[in-house]
Amino acid sequence: MAVDFKAVLSDLTAMSKTFHDEAVNYRKLHPDVAPPVADGGDAGLDHAVKEVADLIVALHIGFADRLDDHGDRVTYARDSFQRHDIDVHGLFEDLMVGDG
Repeated sequence: MAVDFKAVLSDLTAMSKTFHDEAVNYRKLHPDVAPPVADGGDAGLDHAVKEVADLIVALHIGFADRLDDHGDRVTYARDSFQRHDIDVHGLFEDLMVGDG
């Protein structure tokens, strides 16, 4: 395998690992973005605050999942490139599939 291809494969492996590692690290922040909700003294206010807190947690989890998805996409592209199923152009197409 040519040196240039090994460099690209190495870079893609590192990129995939970084996405997955950072997804794990981001998930570890969960307690910091989901503190206990304080009682506001009003049932309506308490409900609204809880809904907003739940939305923040959902967005947090969704972003971590998105990081994992990107890591999986890079792994798939790297594996296809390594097997020579695709060329460099195809590699970038695999990386850019979907809404990015």
